[in-house]
Amino acid sequence: MADEKNVDFFAGPETAPVKKPEVAKKTKKLVVIKNSAGEVVDQKDYFFSAKSEDAAPTWFERVCGKPVDREDMIVVFHKFFKPSDGFLFYKAPNKEVYLVIVPLKHSSIVGLEHDSVEGDFQKHAMSFITEGSVNLDTLRLKLQKIAGTIRIVDR
Repeated sequence: MADEKNVDFFAGPETAPVKKPEVAKKTKKLVVIKNSAGEVVDQKDYFFSAKSEDAAPTWFERVCGKPVDREDMIVVFHKFFKPSDGFLFYKAPNKEVYLVIVPLKHSSIVGLEHDSVEGDFQKHAMSFITEGSVNLDTLRLKLQKIAGTIRIVDR
């Protein structure tokens, strides 16, 4: 018979050290920023950042949406902001809210002198929620107001 004095009846079966399950590393989602001509632009020209070229906040697309792709609206937009000026024209997801995003070189409220934090950017929002959908004449009036507040020096 086995030596029962040395057997621990309360101990469970011997097990190997428990390995923690490997946690997949989250990769930073690449945010692609496009201008009103559909070209990919450099994020550091729009988002305040002292250290990174990927300066757009990770939530940018979720909150600000995608570039406007309606040709009639882009034609009106280009009457106020030329593609060479670098302004972005975005539509918020699931809403009739449009954003005009100002390049930092034309920005008057984002920069070191304004104590901006990483990812800050200057935007002007236009809402068409009460109208139901975009009316091009109303868009023109709203863009005219925005254009009047921005000084483009290199035109």
